[in-house]
Amino acid sequence: MDDLSTKLRKEPCAREGYLYGMSIGVGVAVLRFVKKGSLLSAGNWGVVAFAVGSVVSKKLCCFQRAHYHAKVNTLLEKHLSPTSQGHVDGFEDSQQPIAGDSSKKEPPS
Repeated sequence: MDDLSTKLRKEPCAREGYLYGMSIGVGVAVLRFVKKGSLLSAGNWGVVAFAVGSVVSKKLCCFQRAHYHAKVNTLLEKHLSPTSQGHVDGFEDSQQPIAGDSSKKEPPS
């Protein structure tokens, strides 16, 4: 059991997928039991719903994570690229002194 819990912690989206799968499976099993009255049929539907719900939820979570990481990497590459250093939002560095900057005084004429 300890090995399974360790794997679940390391695998991204596994915990979320299993929890959604369990919730969907129990919900479908209860609805099927109320509708048909057969415990065997409700159990079968619940297991299938658990399996499908877990896989779909895990895949959706992994897709969302990959999309998020791609957006973050794109933003990091855009703002940390060597061509953008020294520039702020497309404005190039100005060589003119800043008003009130005493370090760049013009020589007296």
